[in-house]
Amino acid sequence: MQIVVVGGGAVGLLLASLLQKDHTQIHILVHRESQARELNDKGLQQIDVLQKSHQTYIKVSQDFKEFPTDALWIIAVKYHHLAGLQSLFQSLPKSTPLLFIQNGVMHLQFAKQLHQEHIAFSSVEFGAEKLSDSSVAHRGVGKMKIALGIGNGQLFEPLLQLSKDKLPMEWAENAEQMLTRKALLNCLINPMTTILNVKNGALITNKHSFLLIEQLYKEIMTAFPEQQDQLPFEDVIALCKKTATNTSSMLADRLNGRLMEVDTIVGGILQMAQTRNHEMPILATLHSLLIAMQQGGAES
Repeated sequence: MQIVVVGGGAVGLLLASLLQKDHTQIHILVHRESQARELNDKGLQQIDVLQKSHQTYIKVSQDFKEFPTDALWIIAVKYHHLAGLQSLFQSLPKSTPLLFIQNGVMHLQFAKQLHQEHIAFSSVEFGAEKLSDSSVAHRGVGKMKIALGIGNGQLFEPLLQLSKDKLPMEWAENAEQMLTRKALLNCLINPMTTILNVKNGALITNKHSFLLIEQLYKEIMTAFPEQQDQLPFEDVIALCKKTATNTSSMLADRLNGRLMEVDTIVGGILQMAQTRNHEMPILATLHSLLIAMQQGGAES
């Protein structure tokens, strides 16, 4: 099986390392020449959850034309980078299967505009931290869920056969429901960790932030009652405990001077709630605070 991972960030690098197995050929498409050169020279280093180091050599390039179009293409860039990949999507054949891995729900509409006939979406719950252009740390084992958007689901089934202990995968029936659940989970953790500048675990060990996360959860479930079975409050607490020492992706972006996914994650959920005629004052306040923080800091 051939897989092309688009994106040299934490998720893209970790997936490439975890999916590399016998009879599986992985390629990575990156944006910067310097990262491509470093990965090709040094190889990709993964620090696993037991702090053991694994080194693998994977073909890396800036030019998507160097990679096979009959492979499974995993799009592991952030939502605001998708527009910059239009030439890639236009060049790939209609038959090329695409698997999108982004936070939020806004990329559902983006994918519907593409000409590809086989598109799936993924929600990942593992922890990943990019240490350098050629190294990544696995910060917690979590499921990788996949749901079909359009086309033939059998084209994505070989990916599930690569599932293993460090990367458990499962098939989900409804892509929008799956992505909404993950977006709501992100709304409960990312904004508060970023504003408070704390690790995930601090949200439940500090009594004040715990009270706020409880109130936010109730507010969210008022607008999305169908998600109560999909995302019980116990799951939120369990994730905070499991990833207690992790830095959320939004806080990591903030600390590194990158554009935060405020509108992608929080803004998208606020828009969905508005279409349901629900106001979300707590989440809206967090959204405004994050926008103010972003406008006052560096963006890239």
